[in-house]
Order: sequence, then structure tokens, then C-alpha cells
Amino acid sequence: MKTKMIKTLIMVLSMRIVNNIKTLYAMIVMLGAVGCAPQTEFEVATWHGFKQCAISYTMEDSYDNQFTTALPIFYEHDYPCTFFVTTRWCDRTKWDALRVATTERGCEVGSHTVDHAVYDTLSKERQKQDILDANARINVKLPMYKCNTFAYTDCVVGDTSIISKHYFAARGCHGYVERATPNDYLNISSIMCGSNEAVRTLDDFIYAFNTARSSGGWCIFSLYDLDDGKGYSPLSSTVLSESLDYLKQQEKSNSFWVTTFKNAAKYSKERDRAKIEFPKEEIKKDGMSKVKDNDRLIISLEDGLDDDIYDYPLTLRCPLPFGWKDVEVLQNEVVIKSEIKTINGCKYIIFDAVPNGNKKIYLINLG
Repeated sequence: MKTKMIKTLIMVLSMRIVNNIKTLYAMIVMLGAVGCAPQTEFEVATWHGFKQCAISYTMEDSYDNQFTTALPIFYEHDYPCTFFVTTRWCDRTKWDALRVATTERGCEVGSHTVDHAVYDTLSKERQKQDILDANARINVKLPMYKCNTFAYTDCVVGDTSIISKHYFAARGCHGYVERATPNDYLNISSIMCGSNEAVRTLDDFIYAFNTARSSGGWCIFSLYDLDDGKGYSPLSSTVLSESLDYLKQQEKSNSFWVTTFKNAAKYSKERDRAKIEFPKEEIKKDGMSKVKDNDRLIISLEDGLDDDIYDYPLTLRCPLPFGWKDVEVLQNEVVIKSEIKTINGCKYIIFDAVPNGNKKIYLINLG
């Protein structure tokens, strides 16, 4: 009798030990490593590449020096910029420069009216016509480019019910670093630069950079003429170049995402609307359907926005699942760039993906 009871007790204890081991293993798989977040916990970066803030240089009024002096400085530093063009003030040479800037150097062209009209002096009908005329001119001169951002003349906001039908973001000039999520995408703050404005020196730029970095916000500069130009508030080209030198020197710190006005606005909207789901379906690519469930993650990234406009990739990361050593990431069956990075002792998969629910994202364990 005692022998039977002892055997029963040993069996019960053994089952409990096995169950505890299974539970522990499941916890390890879920956590990936001690202290790490669950493997299915995806994080969307506040700014692209998990940079701490965004920086955008914008120029308006189409002054000659923007093309002959400023643009080569941006090229030299390999940073994009935004031109808010006054279309009637652009000649053939300027349009040719803009064509190269947009197709080869990642720059942006937005509208700044046909002839610098201040919209609160125009009727709604005239505002609408000016928008249509400016966009038509841009589309003719830059047929491969879609203009969908705007900058107000003299910082005077027009009728936003009209603006919103043609542009998804518009720049004002309130003089402060914008939040990561602007209160109003049709009146986004910028900081005016040059001899007549607050930002004139390298120290002024650095102060604005650091304000953006500490707040996690979006710093947008408004530039006009340069050097000895006769236009409004010329900025020293030396100071402009020094400000970009400073940003280059800070690249290893992962602090500043230098990008166009359009891209930052897209990213901000997409990020705030991003929704990640885990659909249960097979990978349809040849051979990939044979991948075991524990060797893949399938996610859907959606933002509910118009995919024809909002097409900028968001940066995501998630803890590397337990047992995974190398990973391949695909979206719409196309391999996308990814990296495995150790952060605070935990390994993460980091990659960029465009939010589009119809283009599933697959993370495959390569062993």
C-alpha cells in the first residue's frame, strides 16, 4: 500500500514539475529574454529611425539665391529641403533645378501661391482659383511630382475648408518648435530665419535643435533670401552651412531626422493612426507556406489613411523571439531592409514598413 502511494505521489510531483517547466518555457518564448517585452509587442517610432526629433528646412518666395547658393549647400551635406514656390516667380532655370532636386535628391516642392497673394484679402472663389492655378503650373513643370503641401503668404491663414481639399498639410509661422503631433495640420508652426528674424546665428539654430530634441518635437525653419540678396530677411549662407555641419556631426547620436516638410507631416499622421494586427493566414509566396508557425510572425500595419498620399514607411521594432538568430522581413512578398539591434540587453528586430493593410508584413526566422 505504501509503495503504491509513494509511486502515485512521485507521478503527481513529476507532472507538476513538467507543467512548471512548460509554463516557464512558454514564458521565456513570450519574453524572448529576461526583462524584454513580449515578442508580439511592436513599437512604432515617434520619428523615423527612432530619431529623437524631426528637422525640416523650408524656403519660400523662390529667390535666386535659394537655387544658386542654398541648394548646393544642402546637396553638399546630403540633406533634403522643401521649396514652397511662388510659381510666377520661377523661370525655366529654377524649374529645371527643382526637377533635379525632386527626382534625384529627395527634395520637396510645395505651393506658395501664384504671385504671393495674401489669402485673407481674397474671396473664397479667388483663393480656390489661385490654388488651382498654382498646382496646375507645378504639375506642368514637374509632371512626375505631386504637390500636396502649402505655405501661407505672410503667415496669414486662408480659408482652411478650401485648403484642406487640395493639401494635407500647410505651414504657418508661429515661431516655436511644433509638437510631434501638431494641433492643426493646416497651420503647422515654423521658425523664421535671417537678419529680420529670431534665428540668425549658429547658436540660434543649435538652441532650436536642442529644444526639438528635448521635447521630441518637429522643428521647421522658414528661410527666405541669403547673403547680400535684396529679398526679405537674408540669412548668411555660412550660418546655414554651419547649421547643417552641426547636424552631420550629431548623426551618430541618432538625435535628428532631417527631412522634408511633407515627409515629416506624413509620418506624424501615419504614426498616430497606425494599428498593428496579427492575422491568421498562410504565406502565399512559393515555398514560404511550409515555414513553421513558430518560425514566423505575420502582421498587418494599417492607418486608415489614403494610401495614394500617405506612403511614407514607419519605423517599427519588436523583441527578437526566443531562439531566433537571423531574420528576414518581407512586405507584399518583397524583402525589406531590417536589422537586429541590442537595446538595454534585449535584442530587437527593427525595420521600416509602409502602412497598408493589404500588404502584409512577414518576419521569418532564418535560424
